[in-house]
Amino acid sequence: MMITAAELKTRILTLHGSALEMSDEEIDGIDTAALTEVLDEYGSSVLMLLPPRERVFMEWLKDADPAVFTDLWGDDTPVVSLHFIEAFKRADRGFVICELEACDNYYFTDRHIKPEARDNLPGILDRAGAGQQLSIGEVLLFEILQQPIDIWHFCYKYGVSVEKGKSAVEELAGHDWLVHLTAREDLAKYIDA
Repeated sequence: MMITAAELKTRILTLHGSALEMSDEEIDGIDTAALTEVLDEYGSSVLMLLPPRERVFMEWLKDADPAVFTDLWGDDTPVVSLHFIEAFKRADRGFVICELEACDNYYFTDRHIKPEARDNLPGILDRAGAGQQLSIGEVLLFEILQQPIDIWHFCYKYGVSVEKGKSAVEELAGHDWLVHLTAREDLAKYIDA
């Protein structure tokens, strides 16, 4: 389902103070040029409800790590700026969690991976290629290399408990393979605008 810039603008103009609601298929079908045009015109002035697949993730998060859900949304309905719509085109990453105030952050980019871990990646790849099972931490390293991710989306994607995911992070940090910055102020330089 392809959505044009004109169609999206028409939907925005008819909101009358409410948040834009789009299906996952509609978001996936927005052409990059159309999205750029709409974002250039409306930027962050339009609010949107989280799309269905991200709402399912947030329901999981509410049960898996309630303090993080509360830190993100409090008692409010999860609504974000239209500016974040591109994040929802990446179903496995979604609205990355990287600016928590009351809870520790577990957000990582490839710049968080230390040289010793990079030196060990070929061996890990060889083991993966041979069909050997990888640890949660090793899989997390590969996910981080692909694109930024938070531990909650990682755990959700792989069906891993948040406790095990956080333990894997601490193990990687303890082996000096991964930088783990828990405060949002420290993460600021790692967050892509």
